[in-house]
Amino acid sequence: MSRIGPRWPIRPAGRVVPSLARAFAGEAPIHLLAPAGALVVVASFTLAYVIALTSGGPNAVVLLGAPLYAAALLLSGGPALVAGALIVAFTIPLLGPPGLPLVAIPGFGEVLTIVVSAFALRAVVVLAVSARTDDLRHETRLAEQRAAQLGVLQAASGRLSRAGTVEAVGRAIVEETRRIIDYHNARVYVLEPGGDVIPIAFEGMVGAYEQVDFDLLRCRVGEGFTGWVAEHGVPILVGDANLDQRGATIPGTDDVDESMLVVPMAYDGVTVGVITLSKLGIDQFDTEDERLLLILADQAATAIETARLLARSQALAGELRRLLDMGGELSASLDSRQVANLIARHLASAMGVDECAISYWDRPAGRLVTLGYHPPTPVEELQPYFELAGYPESRRVLEGQETSVIRCGDPAADPAELALLEPAGYQLLVMLPLVAKGESIGLVELMAHTPVAISADNLELARTMASEAAMALENARLYEDARALADRDPLTAFYNHRYLHERFGEEVVRAQRSRSPLSVLMLDLDDFKLVNDTFGHLFGDRVLAWTSEVIRSTLRASDIPARYGGDEFAILLPDTGPEAAQVAAQRIRAAFAEAAFGEAGRSAVPVSLAVGAATFPADGRSSTELIARADARLYDEKRERAAQAERLAGPPARSRRAAQRPRKRPPEGVAPAP
Repeated sequence: MSRIGPRWPIRPAGRVVPSLARAFAGEAPIHLLAPAGALVVVASFTLAYVIALTSGGPNAVVLLGAPLYAAALLLSGGPALVAGALIVAFTIPLLGPPGLPLVAIPGFGEVLTIVVSAFALRAVVVLAVSARTDDLRHETRLAEQRAAQLGVLQAASGRLSRAGTVEAVGRAIVEETRRIIDYHNARVYVLEPGGDVIPIAFEGMVGAYEQVDFDLLRCRVGEGFTGWVAEHGVPILVGDANLDQRGATIPGTDDVDESMLVVPMAYDGVTVGVITLSKLGIDQFDTEDERLLLILADQAATAIETARLLARSQALAGELRRLLDMGGELSASLDSRQVANLIARHLASAMGVDECAISYWDRPAGRLVTLGYHPPTPVEELQPYFELAGYPESRRVLEGQETSVIRCGDPAADPAELALLEPAGYQLLVMLPLVAKGESIGLVELMAHTPVAISADNLELARTMASEAAMALENARLYEDARALADRDPLTAFYNHRYLHERFGEEVVRAQRSRSPLSVLMLDLDDFKLVNDTFGHLFGDRVLAWTSEVIRSTLRASDIPARYGGDEFAILLPDTGPEAAQVAAQRIRAAFAEAAFGEAGRSAVPVSLAVGAATFPADGRSSTELIARADARLYDEKRERAAQAERLAGPPARSRRAAQRPRKRPPEGVAPAP
């Protein structure tokens, strides 16, 4: 049993006789009158004796001495009683002739009656006073006990109010409960949405109670004693847990004689948690324990809700900080890949997952183009895109602007998504749409190698961050589209003349700082004017577009192609020396030698070109010098090919002179007319 101080019964029968004996021994509260009472008794019998000798007879003793003795006896304790008894013993025989029996002495019966009555009355008074004294002592001890309990509850309330987390509240409950109720095992649970009853604190004191896996303590509303109280919101006091059908054995434990005390923690009439106490043995808890635990449970419920509100406030503050931090970083960039990488990093951190991919929805092509990834991954190592046709769940997320959570092993999950997750060792995939101005523009994919708990609050935060990020990504894309219109040639999609010179200057500075090589190729189609004059300019435009695709097929991702003007092209080759530049030039020549431009209804038109190369710093230290040197080598190649053709075919002199005449070039920095 639990208690603070002993519990006193109302009136133990075994204490009546000792109380009476103590009172007659002079320990009653009125024993301070005992000396005076003894004097009164002696004086009264002395007076009675004198009167009896002078005026005759024992009646004087009866009429004067006995009443005085009775009064003194009532007012006195043990000393007066002893003194009176001795006086009676020695005085009464003097009242009659010698040898006369006491019962025959005149007045003896009356004296004896008064004395016995006095004894009886004294006994009644003593018993009444003793009973009241014990009641007062019992009430005093109860008051002290309740004051001690109140002190413990006040201290517990103060500790609960200082607990900053739900787990800290649970720990305080099991420790403070120990101070007022003796238990062998204490568990504190909170109710979660969906009917889960989750343990937040545990304290075991005996044997198998000392250590229990928290996962084994979890239950659902309605399961076991704890689930029953969670469902009904009323306390239960179980004297024998094995006989109560509401109970359930915790896996891994044995059925033993056990008592249970389970109370709800209610806040504003709603059950928010449960406190469960158990103790080995039968009937180990009582209603007083229940009363105390209910008081503590009320305080604990308030503390739990306060901790939850505090946690939610802190979480909201953290979410706002995340949004502000992400928004600040996103606003500093208009590069779509950089923006996508920032989005991936912030979302992966907020959701506690291992990886995050950001893709742009190319609607006309029906595919998702990878823009960003976390952890940071080089672009060339990423899958550039994937077709939506084989992934109906991804399409559903984009078209319906919905959120999808896929876990490995879920039989209801999209098989196509599981086929991607399982071989890579992922346990979780969360897909969110990127929505800007009401339109889905891309997809967020969050992946984890271990099972991660994704709450409704987590998903809401992810959606908020994704919405914020979608606008930044769309702004970056629009900026890139606008920049592309200014920087790229609309016919070939290569960079234009202006951008080439801007970028060339930047690459020269980088090459100087890093002491790395930089090469440039200049390309010019052979007899392209003849194609325009023969087939028309629209046909010539199609030839130029086809030419750009052939050139692009021979380049590295780091190479920078541009349409220099008309039928001329330039290619910047970062980190490329003269030998590698010649290899690149030969690769381009071979590609055109193996291909010809053809259209339906027309015969194939062969296209050839000349290529000139120059390398920093051997051929020049500025973009102007390098372009001039590469251009000169281009025309050297043209002249050599023309001379070789003349030797083989004998072309007219005018043609030879035309081939040798250098072409006019536009002023530096001015784009020629296409």
